[in-house]
Amino acid sequence: MSNIQSNVTVHTGTFTKLNGQKRTMRFVKYEDVPASIKGQSIRAMSSGFETVYDIESKGFRTFNNATVIGEVTRVTESVNFSR
Repeated sequence: MSNIQSNVTVHTGTFTKLNGQKRTMRFVKYEDVPASIKGQSIRAMSSGFETVYDIESKGFRTFNNATVIGEVTRVTESVNFSR
């Protein structure tokens, strides 16, 4: 298992999932994730969706930009990535 500590931009946003539930996620955009953690290439997404690294779940998830509630905030912090 790989563990890498890195200072990155962490985004926090709430969106409505396809099933209607609201979800707040703290995440790092895929392009900001260290290359050794990315592993496989990402799959194609429908418009508005993007693959992100959920820092609380310690894994890749999908964020729906098309259904964002309010604003997505950004801060720089140290994140421990694991794979």
